Amino acid sequence: MSKINITLPIKELSDSLFNDRKTEQLKYYPIDRFYIVDNNYLGRILSANHLEFLFYNLEKMNPTYSVQLFVCLPELWEKLTFNDVITLIENFTSPFSLYSLVEFTYKYLEIDIMDDIFYNEKVDLKFKKDCLSYFMKTIANLYMNEFDYMELEDNLYGVNIEEIKKIRQKFKNDSNFKNVMPKEDVYNKLSAIQI
Repeated sequence: MSKINITLPIKELSDSLFNDRKTEQLKYYPIDRFYIVDNNYLGRILSANHLEFLFYNLEKMNPTYSVQLFVCLPELWEKLTFNDVITLIENFTSPFSLYSLVEFTYKYLEIDIMDDIFYNEKVDLKFKKDCLSYFMKTIANLYMNEFDYMELEDNLYGVNIEEIKKIRQKFKNDSNFKNVMPKEDVYNKLSAIQI
């Protein structure tokens, strides 16, 4: 397993972005791209180590914030490889980090990384059990609904649906990633997993 070591610049950048948010400057709470750009964070984020940035924000920040932050940063996901995803999964120290990663990748990137969690020997057994239980109860949250589409079509985050579709295509073109399945198939798949 490749260990992700968080450097001080990544910690400071992420903590600053999270802690310095001013509600009156946000067009869409808890974070939006407008705020990121207007406050000169975008260049700093994109020049930082993408894997460290993703890991720290998934591991240390509020899951709702993390998922929305990543929607605002499609360029970050252009850099991501299958091996990066496995490295993230194997380094997490909390099932909440896995929940957030799966929610984002399933819902917005339309890739299924559940098998990469459940059948990965390096993932803690308790995390697998927690994830299985959680996903069984929250399958609907793994799919975009009308409101999610409206937010992107109306550019509320500062990112539009076309930017998300472009990133999705990158992952669909990579045979290492599995496409999402219909809700009923996901339920059946999760029901069959024995941990």
